[in-house]
Amino acid sequence: MDPVKALVRAIKKGDLASVYLLYGDEPAAIREVVDAIREAIIPAKDATAQSMAAFNHERFDGGDVRSASQILEACAQMPMLAPRRLVELSNPDDLGKGGRSEDGPSSTKEKAIDALAGYIKAPSPSTVLVISGAGIDGRSKLVTTAKKAKGAVAQKFEALRDDDDACRLAIAEARSRRRRLSDEAAHALVSAVGTGRTELLEGLDRVLLFAGERENVGVDDVHAVIAQTREVDIFAITDAVGRGDHEAALTLLAQIFAAGEKDTGLAHRLFALLTRQIRLVMSAKAHEGHYHQVADVPPFLVRKVEAQARGFTMERLRAAYAGLARLDFDLKGGSHIAYASPYLALQRWILETCDALPGVDARR
Repeated sequence: MDPVKALVRAIKKGDLASVYLLYGDEPAAIREVVDAIREAIIPAKDATAQSMAAFNHERFDGGDVRSASQILEACAQMPMLAPRRLVELSNPDDLGKGGRSEDGPSSTKEKAIDALAGYIKAPSPSTVLVISGAGIDGRSKLVTTAKKAKGAVAQKFEALRDDDDACRLAIAEARSRRRRLSDEAAHALVSAVGTGRTELLEGLDRVLLFAGERENVGVDDVHAVIAQTREVDIFAITDAVGRGDHEAALTLLAQIFAAGEKDTGLAHRLFALLTRQIRLVMSAKAHEGHYHQVADVPPFLVRKVEAQARGFTMERLRAAYAGLARLDFDLKGGSHIAYASPYLALQRWILETCDALPGVDARR
C-alpha cells in the first residue's frame, strides 16, 4: 500500500504515534501526513480544539532553534482541554544555525540531535512530536533512533516506482476531487512530469484548474497545460510574478506568445490565472502565519504561496489587483491598443507589478 495512504488511514483511525520522523524528496507526501496529524489532534470543526490551538500547537524550524531545550520544553508541557499537544520541528538538518556555542554551530547541532534522540526513546505520552525535512539523512542518528523506538514512526517518502503506480495515484486523486481523469490523460501527465508525487499532484492541480468545472478531464486538457508547455510552462509566469522576478516572467511571456501575440484567447486564460494568483497571495498576506487554515489551494501549494506573499507589501498587491481590473476592461475592448496587442498589455502589467518600471520605488 502507498505509505502516505497507509499512514493517513492509521492517523484518521486514531492510531497516533508519539513521534513521527518524515523525510525524503517528496514534500507533498510529507505535508499530506502532517496535515492529517494536525487534523487528528486539532480538528478544524472542533471549536474547543481550535480555541486552544495556541496552547496545544507549537512549530519550530531548525534554522531558528537556539537549542533542543526549546523543543523539549514544548513537548513536556501538558495539553489544555485536549488529550494531546502537537509539536512540529521542520528542517532538523539546520539545527545549530540559530544557536550559540563556543565550539561553533556543528557542536550545537550535535548536542541538539543527541537531546532529540534521547527524547525519541522516551517521549511524552501526551505530546505528538513531528520531525520533518527533505534534507534528513536516512543514516542519521535521528532516523536510526526513531526506527528502533517503539513509540516512533520513521518514514521515508520517495518517487513512485513506475508509471502505472503514478497513473493510479493521479486518477485516484482526481476522483477524490469529484473529477474523472481518463487513463490516457493520466499517462500523458505522468509522461510529462514523471513519477514524483510532488510534481504529479502539482501538475494535476494545474490540469484540473484549466479544465474548469468539467467533470471529465481528458488528454487534451493535459496537453494544453503540460505537454505543450514542457519548455514554456504557462503557470510558471504566475510563479515568477509572485516572486517579483520580472525578467523571468517577461521571458516566459514572450515564449508563450511566440506563436502570435494577437491570440486574445490565450491572453484571457493568462489573465484568469494571474488574477487567481494575486488573490491567493493577497489572502496569504492578510492571514500571515495562519494561511494554511483558510487556504483554498492543496496543502502542497500553501508554502509556495506563503513564500510569494513575503515578497510583497499589501499596498503592492492592491495595486497589482487594480491593474488586473483595468487590464480585464481593456482586453474586452476598453482599449484598442490592449485589445490589438494583449502581449504588450500583459508585459506592462508585469513590469508594474514587479516594480520594474523606471522611477518606481521597489521598496513600496
